[in-house]
Amino acid sequence: MDKKKLGKKIKLSRIELDLNQTELAEKISAKQKSISRYENGISLPSIETLVKIAKVLKKPAGYFLDD
Repeated sequence: MDKKKLGKKIKLSRIELDLNQTELAEKISAKQKSISRYENGISLPSIETLVKIAKVLKKPAGYFLDD
């Protein structure tokens, strides 16, 4: 899985719903810094976290895993 591509998808999906990083982090019980690291391709979320992110962003989890 390409960290940069995954991060871009998370960021674009978040912006589509007019959420900032802090709001997304609160909805999945994470830190804003974690969201930033995912979006910038520095780290990958766990599968459990990715599923939470997908639910909040109204996307199937597979959307973030596709190339």
